[in-house]
Amino acid sequence: MSVKPFNFSQLIVTESLKQQRKIGKQLRDAFSFKKLGQFKPTDRDPNRLMDQVRAILIPELLAERTQRMSQSSFTFYRGTAELMEYDLAHQANSPIHAVICGDAHIGNFGFFGSPERHLLFDLNDFDEAGINPFEWDIKRLAVSALLAGREHDFNETQLAELIQKLGQTYQQSLRNMFERSALNRFYPVNNVETVLNSMPSQELHTEKLKKFLNKAGKRDSEQVVRKFTVTDSKGQTAFKENAPRTRHVEDNVTEGISEYLEDYRRTLATDVNLMLSQFSVTDIVRHSVGVGSFGSRCYLVLLTSTDGSHLVLQIKEALPHRQLADKLDVHNAQFEKNEGKRIVDCQKIMQSASDPFLGYFATTDRSYYVRQFRDMKASVELADLDWDQFEAYANTCAWVLGISHAQSPTAGVILGYLGHSESFGKAIQNWTTAYADQVDKDYAAFKKYRL
Repeated sequence: MSVKPFNFSQLIVTESLKQQRKIGKQLRDAFSFKKLGQFKPTDRDPNRLMDQVRAILIPELLAERTQRMSQSSFTFYRGTAELMEYDLAHQANSPIHAVICGDAHIGNFGFFGSPERHLLFDLNDFDEAGINPFEWDIKRLAVSALLAGREHDFNETQLAELIQKLGQTYQQSLRNMFERSALNRFYPVNNVETVLNSMPSQELHTEKLKKFLNKAGKRDSEQVVRKFTVTDSKGQTAFKENAPRTRHVEDNVTEGISEYLEDYRRTLATDVNLMLSQFSVTDIVRHSVGVGSFGSRCYLVLLTSTDGSHLVLQIKEALPHRQLADKLDVHNAQFEKNEGKRIVDCQKIMQSASDPFLGYFATTDRSYYVRQFRDMKASVELADLDWDQFEAYANTCAWVLGISHAQSPTAGVILGYLGHSESFGKAIQNWTTAYADQVDKDYAAFKKYRL
């Protein structure tokens, strides 16, 4: 199937900021918050949509993927972006589009290192990124917070108040961004201290925060080499096997890796490309990660430089946007070669700073993106958080989401549309509560069908 090229020009706005805010305020009457808060169930078979995605994954990994998704409603939700995207496309949506993450659930935020080696907190998964109604990200985040909170048996009344607060936190973050000039909005610095200091009356407990920061700070390519590889008596280093999750395979990517890395390097900045010329491929292994992406074609590449130091790159398959899942002929799919570019472009737009090794390449029928593996990366372990920490963390995610959305030219219209009204937060709460019930129904259907 053919898909229209990803095109940022549809977001170009030429009106002044004052006029944008006026347009947004006028849209509030035609597309009320009350309508945004009303969930309309859709007529679809969840298992059929999930099977459309499963059909393009690696068969031998499907059993473990199913097991990962079956742990709870929250893990199921994390692995089924296609269901929510389908449902969101059939709701009463605002007409204000922006570059959105597309999968901004509470587990897709985390710590990572900037090119200057500062530790940042930001969105870290953009497989579903694209141009869509801005509120889709907020709804995705809110539902995930409710499901994760219920999984940890937090108080329902407190959770309801938190979900409403997430919408308000997002509003406040966006207003805060527009106290800056356009150029200063372009240069947000989401280092941990700045994000926490920006949050009004929100702070993760110090000891808990230090734990995550220390974990992230210790992660680099040499640490990955120590953990994931073994060196034989002849001094040859290779990745450890842990089939089926991690194994050496012979396929198009592994056999053509040198050529594909050359294509990838051409998508990088000149200085990074030149630096990589000092590295050669030592080993490559297929290594599956995550929940929703588990089963897609992912690889680790061990590169060794002329001085014997290492760099580990992760190659991830850039699947077609989940919104297309019910339209693909999965048995004869010609994947769009710009899918990797879509993901990389959106990540660079939405993150305050991105991995300098972030790039992409395409084979004859598939698209991939590339990044460093585990470089100063760590995620917050939600199970380790008490209520106060969970509440602060969820609001921090909403705050960061506002910063990310402020990078779109349409953000001024969003600002006018939201205003200072508390009704938006209430609408998010109403929609989230109703949709969480839908997730539970889909989860029950999944377990009956699969387990």
